[in-house]
Amino acid sequence: MRTLGFVDGDATADFTVRAEGDRSVLFARERVHVALTDAADGTELFSVLRSADLERAGTVEINLATPGTCLRNGQAHHVEKLFMISVEEWASGVGTVTLDTYSDAWLSHDLRGHRQGSVQQENAPRLRAMLTAITRTLGSEIIPSDPTYYGVPTHDGFEDLPDEDPDLLDSWYMAEVPRRTERLQGRIPANAPCFESETDAPVRFVEVALGGRVVGYLWEAEDGIAAGFEPRTPAGDVALDAGQEWLMHLSEAKQRGLTPDQAVSELASWPGSTRSGTIVSGTRQEAASLEELQDLSGRE
Repeated sequence: MRTLGFVDGDATADFTVRAEGDRSVLFARERVHVALTDAADGTELFSVLRSADLERAGTVEINLATPGTCLRNGQAHHVEKLFMISVEEWASGVGTVTLDTYSDAWLSHDLRGHRQGSVQQENAPRLRAMLTAITRTLGSEIIPSDPTYYGVPTHDGFEDLPDEDPDLLDSWYMAEVPRRTERLQGRIPANAPCFESETDAPVRFVEVALGGRVVGYLWEAEDGIAAGFEPRTPAGDVALDAGQEWLMHLSEAKQRGLTPDQAVSELASWPGSTRSGTIVSGTRQEAASLEELQDLSGRE
């Protein structure tokens, strides 16, 4: 994948060992650093594998998230989790390898239902070459998954969805935004006081950056009752980590009786942390709606 120009940086892996029979978790580690430029047996992942007790293992699962680049009008755009390679092996020796992608660059339409023929032409051949290389390496046939809201997987990429397909028109707002919102809200205690998370009013927002990269947007609505954090999807899981921190600080501000505007103004002077990131000075902007900001947060 690196030789084909897909992998750009180191990966992370979730590693789980389950017992035979009841499938109880015997060992688990999340976000293990995988330096793909190192020799395989020198990576942190293989150190974890060696430390795990595999004698009672029924299955071993490894989910490897790889950062990478896709092309947009000739420009390379970084995506922190471009692919997820999931490997599951049973004690019997049978195993599966599953490849998921987290970009719409291979599709004839983007997730908002807009045609992107040139983007597909730039990227689809790259995906086809990678699938061919994987097939050659594993020595097994590719089995496409079932169709999704986003496209129809095939042996060499994705089949176009028809323009009139209603699921294509709003798959971003119908599926992707609710999915990531649910994941983020699930990290907050159920009884935590919160500002309203939805609004029909225009919103004001600031960029939040971590390690020199924008991971999301802290926002408050002009209606004076709503505020929140929109994770920047291409930033990957670190955006959800940061979002959890900012939402907890908004919750504390709500508990102290602050308005959304007061809360965001107060947080502008907070230095942040290695998990939350920091508000980028001078980035205060306005969006006509929360949907407009959500659209921005999903773009590479």
